[in-house]
Amino acid sequence: MRNPIGHSLVIAAMLAVGVVGFADAQSAADSTAAPAARQKLVVRFTWKLKGEFAPLFVALDKGYYAAQGLDVDLAEGSGAETVVKLIGTGTDTIGYGPATVIAEAVNQGLPVEVIAVYQPSVPIGLVSFPDVPLATPKDIEGRKLGTVLGETFGNMLEPFAKINNVDLSKVTVVRMDNAARNTQFLLRKLDIASVYLNNEKPLFEKRAGVKFNTMNIADFGLKLLGASFFVNRNFAEQNPDVLRRLLLATAKGYRDAKGDVDGATAIMDKYMKVRIDHDVLKEQVKATLDATRIPADTPLGWQDAAAWTSNLDLLRATNSIQSVKDLRLYYSNEYLK
Repeated sequence: MRNPIGHSLVIAAMLAVGVVGFADAQSAADSTAAPAARQKLVVRFTWKLKGEFAPLFVALDKGYYAAQGLDVDLAEGSGAETVVKLIGTGTDTIGYGPATVIAEAVNQGLPVEVIAVYQPSVPIGLVSFPDVPLATPKDIEGRKLGTVLGETFGNMLEPFAKINNVDLSKVTVVRMDNAARNTQFLLRKLDIASVYLNNEKPLFEKRAGVKFNTMNIADFGLKLLGASFFVNRNFAEQNPDVLRRLLLATAKGYRDAKGDVDGATAIMDKYMKVRIDHDVLKEQVKATLDATRIPADTPLGWQDAAAWTSNLDLLRATNSIQSVKDLRLYYSNEYLK
């Protein structure tokens, strides 16, 4: 006669083995499952790769973007105006470059806005060879000054002169393309040149073999907002959390770079498409970080209404924009909260 209790125990044991086997199989399946797909983002720089982009490559190289669920492509651009138009039309959605170009784009009706600014002033300056005095703006009087067509300082020369009581009738201003300006200055056919202190100055000093006299224009009343993230407004409204994660990861890259310039330079060197001397690259990275403000009481990248008002007033003074619109059209701190 069959024992019903024993039979029940056998069945229960078989079921238990089956459940454990299924759980083990499910656990194995889970462990081999593909990780969740990361959000693909293209960040379009306004120019070719250079040392000033190091903080973003630090964030990329150290996996900070990946940790935020982002697959970020840091892509080269072909000029600020071109890139801003790509962002405005939605061909691209996120750009990185000087904030001032966004003001002009907004006044032209493009749906773009700045979501973080890392430099309270663009690191632009005037440089001269050691035998050409350059301590104050008045020193450009009686000199031949080389600027680049469409360059920020060239566009701002008149308000700069007005602020500093410079008589421009005593200055020979030569406007040319970038390559010609570089050559003419290094051949000593220009007395003074306007340059980006975190890009061109280290390159020029390396080629010339001297340390230039340098005047930072921000020290003399011309403070223009520098490196920033700007975005397509429609994309921002639809993807606020994505942008918050992008800015969080970038802030970590900036802080790491600020704390370890050598490490940031080494990382940037790995990604450079056109190789330059390591010491020049390091100077570019250092000058960029020197121009970067790391606030103690607000998130990195936080924007100030007074700074924006000042910038917009300067742009209006140079006819770069005809009027100043509602500040909320130009920038937002929403994605830093």
